[in-house]
Amino acid sequence: MTTALKSKAFDIAYSLYNGDALSSTDYEAIRDGLEEIETIRDRDEALEKMWKQLSDTPMDPKTECIEEQFFGWGPGVSREEIWHWFDRRHSKGIGYLLYGDGIDRTDQLAKLVYLKQLCIECESQTCQYNHGGECRFALVHERKARITDDDGCIDYDYQEGDL
Repeated sequence: MTTALKSKAFDIAYSLYNGDALSSTDYEAIRDGLEEIETIRDRDEALEKMWKQLSDTPMDPKTECIEEQFFGWGPGVSREEIWHWFDRRHSKGIGYLLYGDGIDRTDQLAKLVYLKQLCIECESQTCQYNHGGECRFALVHERKARITDDDGCIDYDYQEGDL
């Protein structure tokens, strides 16, 4: 699969080759490198090595930003931004890298994200599923709460006693 960035790199290499700025050997090496299909395992191994190096990078505990250069990121970049970068690239996601126990949590995390999207704004202050104005029923029962126009939430869980 050729991405726009790879396509641009091909074009630049071809221009340099046609302008006699690259030898045919160098041009072929660049093309071979761009066309090589990286295996997921190879990419994950490279990312895991980088992840280990990140743990050695000084980080300000108050701001959670790195204090020294780490690959392409400079001082002041937030840990969360770097974590998102890893999460988008590692086949098993950030959970796998964070816990480091070899367990693939991709399916579990995807399920939690899906269930969290089913949580809705909730006005029932006495319902046990209400957490800070959000219905968390879906996280417990793994389905959307049933709400009707006539009765409101029919899964409403009345909580007795003081709040």
